[in-house]
Amino acid sequence: MAEHSFRFYEQARRMGLTAKIYYNQMGHGYPPPFWMMNKWFTHYLHGVDNGIEKMANAWIVSKGENEAHPYKAFPNPNAKMQRMYLNGDGKNTGVLSKQNGTEAKLSFTDDASLTALQLISEKYAANRLLFWTKTLESPLHLSGTNRIHVQVASDKPAANLSVYLIAVPENYNPKKIKIEDIIVNRAWADPQNYKSIAKGEALQAGNFYDLEFNFQPDDQIIPAGYQLGLLIFSSDKEFTLQPKKGTQLTINLDPSWIELMVVE
Repeated sequence: MAEHSFRFYEQARRMGLTAKIYYNQMGHGYPPPFWMMNKWFTHYLHGVDNGIEKMANAWIVSKGENEAHPYKAFPNPNAKMQRMYLNGDGKNTGVLSKQNGTEAKLSFTDDASLTALQLISEKYAANRLLFWTKTLESPLHLSGTNRIHVQVASDKPAANLSVYLIAVPENYNPKKIKIEDIIVNRAWADPQNYKSIAKGEALQAGNFYDLEFNFQPDDQIIPAGYQLGLLIFSSDKEFTLQPKKGTQLTINLDPSWIELMVVE
């Protein structure tokens, strides 16, 4: 996960070490270009003065591209936290906005057989919550680690909680898109760890628990004309355990929010 490399990067900087970070849009087996790695190891292993330490601190491959762009830093130093709230009127599809959330409590049922892409459809609204922003009038640059706070209850002693940030263009055809086309970021949490990441505790049915956790570190620009969506569901078919379907989760919207790191 991107957060792992970012932890190494932050710790190296705290220790006073020269540290650069390179983020791509692929998975394993997609390293920085050879010239960059060659100059790095030539300098730090063999003492060759080739100026690599003066290289930009952050290199990021934008979505849909193959070449990295240099930046002074990651996260972008101009990024500021922007809090958004979950608003709903009793339906499982609502609005994500800067206005304070409603007092509604919305429930959905876990079904690990469904993919995140399927869950976007109204057909499976009973299995998730989905909140949309208004259509973006200008590009939205996100840089850093976004964070979410939710108040959740479960009717079982254990449950998964998964959250996706997505972006779709106007009049998109859900039958002709892939999750890779619309995914912005992901986050997961185990409600049993609401007190501590080191030790879990069985959930009491009907009790609400406060969870606050991070998305993956990210830097990308959402184009104008897109809508940003917050998808909340339980078991993630691609990343989490897959229990038997049927667990019901309830989100209390009023104290719940998401913080986006927006470059102004």
